[in-house]
Amino acid sequence: MSKIKWRRLALAAVCGMAFGTTCFAAGGIQRIEAYFNHDMQFTINGKAWTPQDNDGSALAPVIVNGTAYLPVRAVAEALGSQIEWNDAAKTIAITTAEGAGTSAERDRLIAGKIDEIKEKLKLGLTQEEVQALFAQPHEPAYDNGDLENGRDAYWKYDFFKEPGYSRQDIPDHVIDEEGLLSKKIGAYLFIGWKDGKLHLYSISYVNPKDHRVYMYVLHPDGTASEERVSP
Repeated sequence: MSKIKWRRLALAAVCGMAFGTTCFAAGGIQRIEAYFNHDMQFTINGKAWTPQDNDGSALAPVIVNGTAYLPVRAVAEALGSQIEWNDAAKTIAITTAEGAGTSAERDRLIAGKIDEIKEKLKLGLTQEEVQALFAQPHEPAYDNGDLENGRDAYWKYDFFKEPGYSRQDIPDHVIDEEGLLSKKIGAYLFIGWKDGKLHLYSISYVNPKDHRVYMYVLHPDGTASEERVSP
């Protein structure tokens, strides 16, 4: 047990840690004395969480004068927020779906997350590689025995989910249309694994153009399909 008395947990807006690039003006640099605490652990909504860098490597908090600092990107994404760096203004912008201010802004954030998923998730990725792609922790998913397709494990991600929202009355592989349409969830990612490798995934979301639920699927043969699932 560390003898340090932790006063608070702060977000570190240190761009070299948060983004993996140098993104601060030379005049704003200040030398400090700091150290890493590799024993400190974290939970988000009661679930264990490990901050990671863009390569998926675990990160330890930086301790400065008894205050723990974490990379802002890791924390923001773990909480379902969108984060952007404006190099010209030297500003880190953090936006949550709930605090976006307008439906159009929320839709933009969700669309950005869907594009990110489509770009990053590839068939054959290992579970460790997928964990490294998203700061937000996954949850084990269950198909209730309805899917007889050779897959041996399932994960789920609820992006931009309203805190406390949960559906226990439907299987995990069934689309929560009510949650999506009521904006309790922004996007739902369901992943199927086979022999420890990504075998299939689907993303369910509401298309802002017609306010209907759609599902994008990357099939085991590498083909993709996208169709409307709500009437």
